[in-house]
Amino acid sequence: MRPLDRLLAEGKFFSGSEAASQMGVSRAAVSKQIARLRDKGYLIESVRGKGYMLVPRFDGLLPLEIMVRLRTRVLGRNPVLLDTVDSTQNFLRGLAEQGAAEGTLVVSLEQRSGKGRASRTWSSPPGGLWFSLLLRPSLPIHQVSILTLMFGVAVARTLMVEGIPASLKWPNDVLVRGRKICGILLEVSSDPENVEYVIAGIGLNVNFSTADLPEGVRERAVSTLDILGRRLDRAELLSTILMHAEAMYEGLPSSISGILEDWRLFSCTLGVPVSISSYGRTIEGKALDIAQDGALLVETDGGIERVYSGDVTVKNVT
Repeated sequence: MRPLDRLLAEGKFFSGSEAASQMGVSRAAVSKQIARLRDKGYLIESVRGKGYMLVPRFDGLLPLEIMVRLRTRVLGRNPVLLDTVDSTQNFLRGLAEQGAAEGTLVVSLEQRSGKGRASRTWSSPPGGLWFSLLLRPSLPIHQVSILTLMFGVAVARTLMVEGIPASLKWPNDVLVRGRKICGILLEVSSDPENVEYVIAGIGLNVNFSTADLPEGVRERAVSTLDILGRRLDRAELLSTILMHAEAMYEGLPSSISGILEDWRLFSCTLGVPVSISSYGRTIEGKALDIAQDGALLVETDGGIERVYSGDVTVKNVT
């Protein structure tokens, strides 16, 4: 990170001479770089005797506005903001293949072909929070699906703070009163034994009305704007999600039991009848629990089945 960016991301005043010293340039050159950043949309205060300070705008998603809000050590520390992209997953995969650092974050104001599970698209209009995060976990391949549950818990906790009663549907949906507010997608690069990297994609419906989504989608979706009737600060939501996620992620693998316990508390899947479409077959029964590797344990007429992926229909979702 450039010295000036680092100073601004601290969110406190710094003097022009301090910046000039760290940058190895004159104070006049510092002033010119500040002016360029203001031209890009940053709100930077200048106070005589104090110096400069970045003031994040409400709902501002410029990279330094994200960084000044972060409460993490690693996750989100390399932010990239795009106006539009086909998919943040695709964009970040390219960075990952070039050796991007763990925690690299890609946010887009909209996606033209956002990714959902099973090669589906995810409607991603302006106003939502659409991002992908690069992880390089020290986990065996059979435990990677825990990350989906981990991010589900992080999103649910964040929404609960805003007064939104979120629930989690296995494996990757966040619901509010049975309607989808957030989806989570993991894409993994690995060999049979080792994980090279994981790209976690999260799409959260925030500052737009789902009435504007395409027919067939809007009936099943909901946004924070629909629920609260007001806009939320997406950078603050992002910061909080990453904070909760990192607290769990740093403890892996020993934190798996805690992640599963928290997921159970938010679950709308466990203890109720479910129908699961998985690899061309339908499994019906009662969802009993989540296994240590993230599999859903379903009690069927033929016994208990471990389900690792599939589309779940849950009765009596609230």
